[in-house]
Amino acid sequence: MANDDWRDLEHLVANIQRGLAPDAKVEHNVKLPGRDSEVERQIDVLVTQQIGQYEMKIAIDCKDYKTPVDVKGIEEFVGMVQDIGAHKGVLVCPAGFTATAKKLAKKRQIELYRPVDTGDHKWRVKPKLPATFEYVTAAMSFSFSCSYPGPLVIKEHPATMLAHSEDGAELGTALRFATKRWNEGGYPVVPGDHENLEVFPTALVFVDNGYGGTAPVSITVSLRVELVRYFGQLDIDRISGFLDEQTGLTITNAFTVNAIDPTEIQNSWRKLDAEESPPIKPVLTLRGLEGWQSD
Repeated sequence: MANDDWRDLEHLVANIQRGLAPDAKVEHNVKLPGRDSEVERQIDVLVTQQIGQYEMKIAIDCKDYKTPVDVKGIEEFVGMVQDIGAHKGVLVCPAGFTATAKKLAKKRQIELYRPVDTGDHKWRVKPKLPATFEYVTAAMSFSFSCSYPGPLVIKEHPATMLAHSEDGAELGTALRFATKRWNEGGYPVVPGDHENLEVFPTALVFVDNGYGGTAPVSITVSLRVELVRYFGQLDIDRISGFLDEQTGLTITNAFTVNAIDPTEIQNSWRKLDAEESPPIKPVLTLRGLEGWQSD
């Protein structure tokens, strides 16, 4: 293993830790005196932070091995953490850790991490995020009612009748109004039937009665809402953090995913049945309305 590679891993780990703890002091390649050994001990990354009158000290050791760290590596690191009086010890190895090493580290309260970073370096990862995408769709039907002591000729579907307010201002059609409200999330999105929902701002609107005048009418919309679910993996474009080898969780302050293409989701992701659970627990659930086009 080249010395430059070792230093590069230290820099990477230090940079990740600075992002996770911006208020802490993060140094790499630090030497501290051993309390018992009475010799200088080298710490790859040292994190210190003042908490009230106490200074907390965390030692991070970086192992750029080709194979996972074994029990011997854990034992040696535990001895160093105790010797320098650190409050916490962390081992970072891109190659991971053996099962027995994980067991011993858990008993000794040593954290085990892998770097998870999409920067331009030899440990660069291209992670994916298990996610579900929910499409909410709706079918619309319109109802028309009128109580008016005068003539009324219905020449077209109620959804496409041009409606006016009581003062004669043009409102548009029920289809356009309902479409706009649905696209803006103004109607229920819970799967099932939702009947007789308001369309216009007022209960009564006025339409052409077929005889040169207007008639007051009420137009409502009913929705049949359905949920279509897909499961897949989102590509993570940018992330910087650590994978906790004990829990399987990734520790990070933020991440960025690539642009989401609904067509690609429908074509390449797995469509789930109504009561089917995803094969992997999703980290993220996205929901989108399938929009209606205006008339």
